Amino acid sequence: FIRERNKLTMRSYCSSTIVVHHRWVLLVLVSLAGGVGFPPVAVADSSLSSGDSEPNWELFLDDYIIERSTGFRRVLHHPEPRGVVIHPDQPWETQGMSVMYVDRRADGRWECYYRVHGKGIPADTTAYAISDDGIHWEKPVLGLVVGPNGTENNLLPCGAPFDLGKYGNISDPNKRFLIGLSSDENPRSHKMQLFFASELPDWQNDPDWRDKLIPAGKKPSYKLGLHFWDDQNEDWVFMRQSPNHPPTRCVARWSTPDLQNWRVKPVFYPDAQDSTDPRFFDEIYGMHAMHTEGVVFGFAEWLIGDQTRPDMAVLSQEVIGHVFMKGTMEVRVAVSRDGGFTWDRTVSREAWIPHGKETDSYDRLVRIFCSPVRMGDEDWFYCTVINGDHGSAFDYYKDNRHPKHSGALYVQKHNRYVSLRAGNTPQILITQPMEVTGKKIQLNVDASHGEVRVGVGIDKKMVIFDTAAILPNYMIRDRQGQTHLEKGLTLEDCQPVHVNSIEHTVEFNGGDLESLQGKMVRLYILVQDADLYGFRFR
Repeated sequence: FIRERNKLTMRSYCSSTIVVHHRWVLLVLVSLAGGVGFPPVAVADSSLSSGDSEPNWELFLDDYIIERSTGFRRVLHHPEPRGVVIHPDQPWETQGMSVMYVDRRADGRWECYYRVHGKGIPADTTAYAISDDGIHWEKPVLGLVVGPNGTENNLLPCGAPFDLGKYGNISDPNKRFLIGLSSDENPRSHKMQLFFASELPDWQNDPDWRDKLIPAGKKPSYKLGLHFWDDQNEDWVFMRQSPNHPPTRCVARWSTPDLQNWRVKPVFYPDAQDSTDPRFFDEIYGMHAMHTEGVVFGFAEWLIGDQTRPDMAVLSQEVIGHVFMKGTMEVRVAVSRDGGFTWDRTVSREAWIPHGKETDSYDRLVRIFCSPVRMGDEDWFYCTVINGDHGSAFDYYKDNRHPKHSGALYVQKHNRYVSLRAGNTPQILITQPMEVTGKKIQLNVDASHGEVRVGVGIDKKMVIFDTAAILPNYMIRDRQGQTHLEKGLTLEDCQPVHVNSIEHTVEFNGGDLESLQGKMVRLYILVQDADLYGFRFR
């Protein structure tokens, strides 16, 4: 149903006079061995990012901003899979590759950093690829690292970078990027040094790239990095699997206040609503986190384990459980408002990116290590996919097949993870009191088949039967005609919204939101036959 509705929505969207997205017309899927091919597309502007000075959106991954609502259904929207676009095709990529970072460079070209998995090469070696369109990739010879065939390769002398300016809550331009360099010849060494940089090195043309790095600190493991700066708790944070995790895998908050001294606290576990069926046992395997829209998004890699195979139990801890290896993996979404200590799992009970159903599907395992790239009105997510179950190194495939890691693309309209959907009967959503911080209200909304209206109100004391009442704060108008809605900003004053847009400005007949700057208001949002994804003041 969701997939068919999205198709209808897209047809409506493409015909809209608001925005016409030509890429949907141009893309023609061509089946290829191991993936999907695409013709060239026009490169859209990706300069806008969640980390820029744009005001934050209030999204509906949780109920944080909602005071009261009636008759809505929360719908998780799945990104559209575009197939494998980065293939393991080098002699040193015999077991595949894990995509760790993708974004646009200042010159408009795309770059990808990925981990190499192969025989004859140290584990977690990083390699580099470039592209003109984000779909067709080439792997240039860099001559920087000795590999299986000398220096004729695309290998890098560093770990994958982290963009702390775009999705890490960092405003200092000199600390936008973080790169880790090993201080000895062992890339798995605990002597991994961290460096800040204002821009990523030009590996092909700049032999002095090391001189532009700013020493930052150290990390206790080659697998650690930084996802964001938590200004609530004043520490750097990285989310990944916790050590010593039985009876189930879990995710820990790895943090450091000074990039020298690290601490770890397990924070994300399966709970009583997750499956304990031994055939489909729920565990969180890992997490990529990004700071965006004023909150922390967690992309949880969810392992659906098969515990009916005792030969797959490889690790035990005293008497409390075993770690089982065989299983599929999908991606789910959660949100944190306290810097990663607690996570709201309202929408994490189903897969945001589901895994493939066939045992050899190219996306039998789906993992995500990097934040999206903004392309026009879309977000492009590059995920690592594996064409076989987790634990395949134990040779449980009868044909001794060893699945490979590849890089796949998933596309979704910007910030359209979750919507509140109203049907044929109009429904009302009333927000918590919030400060007016802009001159206008914008909606991320699909009302192409219905209608949305917005009203703005300030709580007032009302008297009902000689009794001071609080409940009318949550009413549009009471039986005596009293209302909290401001003159000129009522639902009747709002020009009806009938568009499909990620950024639609609400218009009022005679109302002036600017006069309410700094005041505490509630929004009253009336929705019929539409999906409401979020709103903001701007």
